[in-house]
Amino acid sequence: MPSARKLVRLMAAALLAAAPGRTGAQGADPYMRGIELEQADKLPDAARAYREALRRTPGSLPAILGLERVLAQQGHTDSLLPVLDSAIAVQPRERGLRSVQLRAVHSLGDRDRLRAAFERWRRDWPRDVAPYREYAKLLIQDGDATAADSVLRRARGELGTSRGMEAELAQLQASAGAWALAAESWRAAMASQEYLAQAAIFSLMPTPALARPAVRGALLAAPPSVPSRRIMAGLELAWGSPRDAWSVLRDLPRDSATLSAWLDFARRAEESEAWLSARDALGAAFAQTRSAEYAVRAAADALSGGDAASALALSRDATSLLDSAAVASLLLTTEVRALSLLGRAAEAQTLLSSYDRRLRPDQRLRLTRALAWGWVKAGDIGRAEELLRGLGDPRSGGEAAAWIALFHGDLGAARRALTFSSESSPDLVVALALLARTKADSAPIVGRAFLALAQGDSARAATTFEEAAAALPDAASLLTAASARIRTARHEIPKAIALWRELALEHAEAPEAPEAHLEWARALRRSGDERAAIERLEYLILTYPQSALLPQARRELDLARAAVPSTP
Repeated sequence: MPSARKLVRLMAAALLAAAPGRTGAQGADPYMRGIELEQADKLPDAARAYREALRRTPGSLPAILGLERVLAQQGHTDSLLPVLDSAIAVQPRERGLRSVQLRAVHSLGDRDRLRAAFERWRRDWPRDVAPYREYAKLLIQDGDATAADSVLRRARGELGTSRGMEAELAQLQASAGAWALAAESWRAAMASQEYLAQAAIFSLMPTPALARPAVRGALLAAPPSVPSRRIMAGLELAWGSPRDAWSVLRDLPRDSATLSAWLDFARRAEESEAWLSARDALGAAFAQTRSAEYAVRAAADALSGGDAASALALSRDATSLLDSAAVASLLLTTEVRALSLLGRAAEAQTLLSSYDRRLRPDQRLRLTRALAWGWVKAGDIGRAEELLRGLGDPRSGGEAAAWIALFHGDLGAARRALTFSSESSPDLVVALALLARTKADSAPIVGRAFLALAQGDSARAATTFEEAAAALPDAASLLTAASARIRTARHEIPKAIALWRELALEHAEAPEAPEAHLEWARALRRSGDERAAIERLEYLILTYPQSALLPQARRELDLARAAVPSTP
């Protein structure tokens, strides 16, 4: 988000560009002169210009706001107060002036004066919720929940309603741990103030696992509310459940409000790298609008999420709506990479050839590397090597050439060439960790394991990684963990448990040990042995207090304890 100073500059630029007949810093309009001087960081001169604007137009809120900004930056907020008194006397019904007055007094740290300003506003506007709301906001900002609650209770008693104060009430309820009530208040606030979505998500994010079902119940209660579901989707993302997040929004009525919610969710999901949930939201937006833009983004997200098949389908949907130049610019890379990852290298090569005259040299190089990887996935390393030799300089082969060296078991060459890329993957992470862990320069069995993994033969890969662990003792824990992950993904639970147990007990000092304990505990929970899982998770938390897996372990522990009510 832009800084406050940057926002002021953008606003100033827009105002100055739109002002008719302005004559620079010495122009006739003192307010516009103040904006220009503020933009130039000439704060004392800007303050004088804003004061002049107020002399000409007493009670001008824009001039007061400008003066508030420049005096705050100079540390002279106290000198704003008499100006505000004069402005309020001229414009007593201007809420903005009263809000500035409360902010100014609050910034000086004078609680008695702040209360007095609130009381004056309340007496002048006896049936208005604004003074209670603005005062409570400042008290919440100070962390004084008791005082803020007293103000809101007073408002309910004097006005006979809490309407217009739902957001402040929600923040107080959340700070007190009344999560379900806070969710209900946020839902009420969002009915008329949708811009509060991020504040609501931030407020409810700390909800503990045991209280989350009640929060879901409050936000998802009938009738369906798009704003409250946006909050719930944002929370599920923050809680690490992107699939549940998308399910909250998926079945809303197909209208403009839902489309806006889908697109907002897609942006949040992309920021969280929840690529497949972002793909689903953008795919739904594409189905509703037939906008190629959404299909292009959805295809890229699908590829980032490792789903080459849906990336290809979405890419071809978008292709049908674009001309060939746009396809070459926006979609060709996605489609070639998707085909390559699917092992359909011949199709990828034909597609690449059909657009050859439209490719820039750097684009052709990247796509040739991707195509080489496609031939590897198809099981034809010879064709991949031939394609890379056609690039001339062997170093031009980039990551594909480095992987081929690894597949041949040439760990030394792979170590020199293989690096993290913008298209990192779990396989790449394991390969780089292996090359850093072992001192060996040659290990054909390791190459065979990675080649089997690249070609989609996970059963052979798991077995070969286990054999490689015996051949490379200095990387045994890493290779065992690679096999255990594959066994887990293949639902070969007994074999996976045996490997995780071996890692946890025989390689307690290895980097993979915390993961082994966590996965072992998860397997125990799946088998229904919650008490054993609790013991394993508690051991993990106590033994590896610096592990990055501790948040996951604590979440699993909460769930396991909830399944055993007598557990302390």
